[in-house]
Amino acid sequence: MASLAPGTPLRANEIQKGEYLARAADCVGCHTSNPSRPFAGGYRVPTPFGDVYSTNITPDLDTGIGRYSADEFVRAVQKGVRRDGADLYPAMPYDSFVGMNREDVLAIRAYLLTTAPISQPPPPNILPFPFNQRWTLWLWKLANLHAGGFGPDPSRTGAWNRGAYLVEVLGHCGACHTPRNTTFGMDEDRKLAGGSAGIWQAFNISGDKIAGIGGWSDEELFRFLKTGAMPGKAYAGGPMAETVMNSLQYLSDDDIHAIVAYLRTVPAQSGDEKRPRFAWTNPPAAARDAGTKTSVEGSGVAVGDDLYRSLCSGCHGLNGGGSADGTYPSLTNNSTLGVTSPENVVMTILEGVKAGGVAGRKSMAAFDGWLDDGQVAALANYVTARFGNPQVSVTAADVRQMRAGSTTEQTVLVLAAQALVAGGIVFALGLALLLARRLRLRMHQRHLTFVSRGRP
Repeated sequence: MASLAPGTPLRANEIQKGEYLARAADCVGCHTSNPSRPFAGGYRVPTPFGDVYSTNITPDLDTGIGRYSADEFVRAVQKGVRRDGADLYPAMPYDSFVGMNREDVLAIRAYLLTTAPISQPPPPNILPFPFNQRWTLWLWKLANLHAGGFGPDPSRTGAWNRGAYLVEVLGHCGACHTPRNTTFGMDEDRKLAGGSAGIWQAFNISGDKIAGIGGWSDEELFRFLKTGAMPGKAYAGGPMAETVMNSLQYLSDDDIHAIVAYLRTVPAQSGDEKRPRFAWTNPPAAARDAGTKTSVEGSGVAVGDDLYRSLCSGCHGLNGGGSADGTYPSLTNNSTLGVTSPENVVMTILEGVKAGGVAGRKSMAAFDGWLDDGQVAALANYVTARFGNPQVSVTAADVRQMRAGSTTEQTVLVLAAQALVAGGIVFALGLALLLARRLRLRMHQRHLTFVSRGRP
């Protein structure tokens, strides 16, 4: 029996369970900005509306969850409400966690209370009006937060139900892999059809054989989820690589198999792809011609081919085949280079890959501070033309926008969302004024009736 605070007895088995569940939910991934200060928050979550910073979930009494009661913690996780009653931004995926059962939420709390308390308030969010007004979040919750816990399907196996709970609730896979609707909630009609995590594109993981994972075997899916690498198919990068590093590698084999079992039953959702993302590979000569025609803006360095030879070939090989032992991935038959949009290859060049040494994978250096926008565009165009989908291209202006934290599509979405929210606010205010006017008229009519009856 352990006890960190008066009236808070913690059982060893509950703590152990909570640690596993916190891993499955990847709490450390979004609540850690500095690896030496785990769970202390401050992690930047880019959204189409601006930047939201994660909160401190260490047991610190002033800046963390040390003063949260059990009920207050459950309310924060399942309903997105802070201890002081303010709504949390849905950068925290409580629209998925709403299905988590209370016992699991409290087990996570028990584990977090055993972590080192760290005093660290989060940076202020960077959100324009009206998104910086927390009171407007009730509109979003009204449209997208559906009450009710996860209910097992009695017609399915135990493994399937466990996988559904891990994917839909605890692992909140839909937060990134499901597209958003007009209210920026998850579009349940397009479940797991592909979405975004900041600038990174989260792939379609429905059962479609071209756009999704229908062309993967169970063993291939298992290996990718456990290690982040499946030669001939895909190598995890960006947020997915971090999810493997922080979360998926620690799950039991049974739980990974359960995830695979559930994903196999997700209805296929088609996309724009003409062939599977992993199926792309091109003759070096033709692609090299395309790459060498790409100029590098504002740089004395010649072309994408030169950049590839000097920066990339040492690990990936001149022919893009990677290393024989798989430590460095092949660029051919690689999903990152076979997509229909350039975000992931550009972000890989800018931010590198944090592989964490999982299954021997090496991390990749970030070139954000080394290359200018034109050089990044030239390199991205060269590798996609030579090893992936040659129909994809990117400009220096596109790279500049991604480096700043947005894409053209996201900019359009922001404007649309602003109009939507502003219209909703105007509608709500107009309705309130109309009701107030009707109430005044009713009170006035009642007063006239009383007077006509000789009452004061």
